[in-house]
Amino acid sequence: MFKKLKSKSGVTMVELVIVLAIMGILAVTVIPMYSKLQSKSQYTRNESNMVIIQEAFVNYFYTRYAFGTPQYPPPPDSLMTDEWCNAPMDSSVNYQTPNELFGTGEVPKNSNNNPFVYRSWIENVGDGRQKRNIVIKDTDPDSPSFGLEVKFTI
Repeated sequence: MFKKLKSKSGVTMVELVIVLAIMGILAVTVIPMYSKLQSKSQYTRNESNMVIIQEAFVNYFYTRYAFGTPQYPPPPDSLMTDEWCNAPMDSSVNYQTPNELFGTGEVPKNSNNNPFVYRSWIENVGDGRQKRNIVIKDTDPDSPSFGLEVKFTI
């Protein structure tokens, strides 16, 4: 009968405090690492989305070049809002919208679901050639890739 009263199936207060201390130490080291990893993955996602937009617009340029009318989608020179993304790029040729250049049916946005800024311009070179430039930039101050821009020149 004495053996039943001295059962060792319970947890002592010391063991519980030691386990909580170990869990606290792990939490203090793991949470900042997780936060950095999350920020880095959002940065990479935003950069990839900007490159996808750029490549789709360059592909559109070369498609239009094949028809004799090379052009990028007209830039809003501001955020690529849903209104701009759903508006026809050139109603004299067809009613294709920027959203239709992507397999998902919409222009990619940053990790905060905010649009990027898109600009394009033509630069004249001294020997008479023209350089066509395109820039996609993240202007969302809450984004991990704030200020990042992807530039391409043809």
